[in-house]
Amino acid sequence: MANWQHAFLSSIVLDESIKEAVDAGITTEFFRDPGFASVYEYMLKHWSKYATAPDEHVVHGAFPTITWTKQTQPLTYLIDQMRHDRKLVILMNGLKEASEYVHDEDADEMQGVLQRALTTARIETSESYDEDFTAQRAAIEEMLLTRMDDPGRLRGISTGFSGIDYVTGGFQPEQYVVLMGTPKSFKSATLLAMARAVHQQAKTPLFIGYEMSNVEQTDRLLSLISGVGLTKIMNGTLNQKEYRAVQLALSQMEGMFPFVFSTDITAATTVGGVQAKVQNYQPDVVFVDGAYLMQSELDKVEPGSAQAATSISRSLKRMAQAQKIPVVVTTQASLSRSKGGLTLGSAMYTQAWGQDCDVMLGVERVIEDNKDPDDDTGIVLVKFKVVESRSGPRKETLLEWDWSKGSVREIDPAKVKASIERSKRGYSYEDEDD
Repeated sequence: MANWQHAFLSSIVLDESIKEAVDAGITTEFFRDPGFASVYEYMLKHWSKYATAPDEHVVHGAFPTITWTKQTQPLTYLIDQMRHDRKLVILMNGLKEASEYVHDEDADEMQGVLQRALTTARIETSESYDEDFTAQRAAIEEMLLTRMDDPGRLRGISTGFSGIDYVTGGFQPEQYVVLMGTPKSFKSATLLAMARAVHQQAKTPLFIGYEMSNVEQTDRLLSLISGVGLTKIMNGTLNQKEYRAVQLALSQMEGMFPFVFSTDITAATTVGGVQAKVQNYQPDVVFVDGAYLMQSELDKVEPGSAQAATSISRSLKRMAQAQKIPVVVTTQASLSRSKGGLTLGSAMYTQAWGQDCDVMLGVERVIEDNKDPDDDTGIVLVKFKVVESRSGPRKETLLEWDWSKGSVREIDPAKVKASIERSKRGYSYEDEDD
């Protein structure tokens, strides 16, 4: 490995390219050889003090016994080799530390150590995406012209709901999105509907649930993809026509990208555990239902405490940034703090949910007159809105859920009153002309 380190140092010494190395995130910890680490540390200090890279003569004065050779490989290639070597060291150290628990047969500690090693390796060796804004004029103008040609164009992966997509641009890389709602507000159902929409775009969703089992989520997804009532799927009262509808829906999904459900509470209760599953399945979007039920990886932190929830939220945000994929989670909203409608302060357990996220979404059930709020059968209206966003306006839309038909759709808010009146009589305006 010393050869790669020498080649890397030769390149930045002879080409005076220390800035490129720093921008790539290379630190002294990337060097196994302490002598080469000392050279790199010296160069970093010189660059920091004089704002210029030390040339070959300056470095030779400090380290006269080391000679440098011109490299045929580009610096980017050598940086990749340094990252690969650093990842190897981190993982080897993790395996060594985990092996210390073999004698005690402490599987939980071994798993924790290995998961932390995987997370550290991913974060430390990820590519940097720093760029000089002043040098981006041509690219920025082209981007703006493209947006002007197609106003409101989807920039990321669709959420499945056009009203939300219009103001958020869809799920985008490195985004941390929090969906909150009070109990019985269709949080889990809305999250699942968004995961289904991701899958329909030939993408892979990883859906990790802490509130429902894989069987419960499977039943719900079967209802959504087939249009067969959820209750019938759950209790097996399908007729032959409905069974064929489920068969057809399943056959259409065969050969598509994976749709991964996980309720593995033994391995994915921490963000490190989720990270391991991300590395295994390589999803395009990660969905976490009930993130507040996860466990913090901080030592001596009381489960369920504000400190634990804050740690979980911050770690999920870092995971989204490190993996460069959207991470979408649900959490509970306080009933007492949501009486006037959901706000940033409605989230329970910790305010970090709102502080850390790029977009905070909210779902609020619209209670129809004379309808039991615990009754999910028939038509249920849900207010779905962007509560806060770092880079976009607020937006509110309405969802019409009907589990008797396995359907969810956006509806025109202007028709809400009419829809409520019709729902009292057992049907909606779905047959009306839009």
